[in-house]
Amino acid sequence: MNVSVFLFARLRRLFRLAAAPAWAGPTVVGLGFAAAVLEGAGLFLFIPLLQSLGASSSQSGKWQPIFDRLLAPVPEHLATAFLVGALCLSIVLKNAVLLVNTWVTRYVDGLVAHQLRSRVFDQTISSCVDYRVENKRSDIITTIANNTWKVSQGLALAYRMMVSACTFIVFVLLMLLISVQLTFFSMGFLFIGAMAIRLATRRADETGKAVVEENKQFGLRMWESINSLQLIRAFAQEDYERRRFLQVSDRVRQRLLRLDMLWATPGPVSEISITVLIAALILIAESASIGIAALAAFLSLLYRLQGPTRELLQSKIALDGLAGAIDDVDDFLRTTETPFLSHGSLPAPALRTAVEFRDVCFRYAPDQPLALQNVSFSIPAGKTTAIVGESGAGKSTIMALLFRFMDPTSGEIVADGTRLAAFELRSWRKRLSLMSQEVFLFNDTIAANVAYGDFDASPDDLRQAARIAKAEDFIRSLQDGYETQIGDQGMRLSGGQRQRIALARTILRNPDILLLDEATNALDVETEQAFQLALEQYSHNRTVVVIAHRLSTVQAADQIIVMAKGRVIEVGSPDQLLKRQGHFSRLHEFQHGRAAMRAT
Repeated sequence: MNVSVFLFARLRRLFRLAAAPAWAGPTVVGLGFAAAVLEGAGLFLFIPLLQSLGASSSQSGKWQPIFDRLLAPVPEHLATAFLVGALCLSIVLKNAVLLVNTWVTRYVDGLVAHQLRSRVFDQTISSCVDYRVENKRSDIITTIANNTWKVSQGLALAYRMMVSACTFIVFVLLMLLISVQLTFFSMGFLFIGAMAIRLATRRADETGKAVVEENKQFGLRMWESINSLQLIRAFAQEDYERRRFLQVSDRVRQRLLRLDMLWATPGPVSEISITVLIAALILIAESASIGIAALAAFLSLLYRLQGPTRELLQSKIALDGLAGAIDDVDDFLRTTETPFLSHGSLPAPALRTAVEFRDVCFRYAPDQPLALQNVSFSIPAGKTTAIVGESGAGKSTIMALLFRFMDPTSGEIVADGTRLAAFELRSWRKRLSLMSQEVFLFNDTIAANVAYGDFDASPDDLRQAARIAKAEDFIRSLQDGYETQIGDQGMRLSGGQRQRIALARTILRNPDILLLDEATNALDVETEQAFQLALEQYSHNRTVVVIAHRLSTVQAADQIIVMAKGRVIEVGSPDQLLKRQGHFSRLHEFQHGRAAMRAT
């Protein structure tokens, strides 16, 4: 009883998650039922066919009047030909129905996987969950690439179970028409065999979940290894990484082997059981004086019954094995659906006065300390505001809140007096653009990477943006110019060239508010000066927010906000803060002291 309840609960979860079209289930099951009726009818016709060929029938069963009415209009000398034709027609129709059913099942299978992949991807790029913090990027790849397919496979298995159940019922009813005694004996024998298979495969659920976890570890190992190839080679740790990869890969192999063996168990067990059962039934039929024609039809039905019986058992075990993947997709969609950022309805206008943080607090998770504590300050429009402080002070968190990647835990952020949450999300983000130390470029052409800032821009606009970013000269020096393929993460370009491509992309976007997060930290002095010159020309009269460790890069700021341990401790112009002899002044003296020591 508990097994049935658990199975129905899992099927309900699967159908809810898969969200197949409303017509899919009835169509697949209806076609399967039709195929079962056609196959059963064909096998049942063996009785009058064998009788017409001279086989005896010691008993006249409930089926005899059916055959009498069927053959009444047929001349006696044509009865055999008619029955052979009817048998062939039933087989042709059954296979035609099965072919249509296979197409429908595969169509629904692909559609469900496509819809799930789209949902997972959409919620991945739209959710406010910070996967960098939770380190789940490789898990997401596993969920999209593997587990969404497994959910669609689970739906196909559920349909197979229903079709097999229909076929089982049709065959059993026909067997009851032939002999109640033989049918009950057969069902009892098959029930005992099913219980034996259930005991042998009871760990399929647990093994399936273990496979999902091992796949996630395998994905994480691949992700980290590929993304750290340079580090691995630099430290000569190829052998260590190779051992780690082989260990994880071998664990996946062992888990999958065990799951495959559990899945394969019902086939041979059920076939052996049917063989023993047929031998026993022949002996029982002989003692019960059941005719050869009826026994042949009964045994044909019973032998064909092993197919749906095996399908039922194998589908149940396979569904247990996919439970971990189904749970993974369902849990992912639930956890990323609930924290969606609220979407406002107002279009975001150009910034006129200021963006204000009003007593803002933020924590990344309920069990983590506050990353920002009662932060209040103003970012005036058309001015440059610098945010400085030690690592962990909360600077990058402020950038994330400005972009509304996350919302404050308490307090509010307003633009020209309107809460950011009131703006339509994409409309607000189109007013901003971010440049950081970690420049991301796509494995595409230079033109495609620059155009990512505004797909509607003309080629002339694109080239103008590159000129302003001081990237035009080096782009033209390349053999393919703007059509140059830059490789994964732009690895065919230098660090300074990548930064200039990113700046050109930002310029093409033409944002109201430009956010710079350590944008020049990894550049050499000469490249940084060229980059700063291009940036200063572009940012004139724009609202700019700069995060920097090097205080030399914020000397020209109109306002500096000094942060420490998630709090704002100083606000003012560079001259004002230097005169106060406070935290900023000490940082300034410390960095200039180190610069003087390096100079000597």
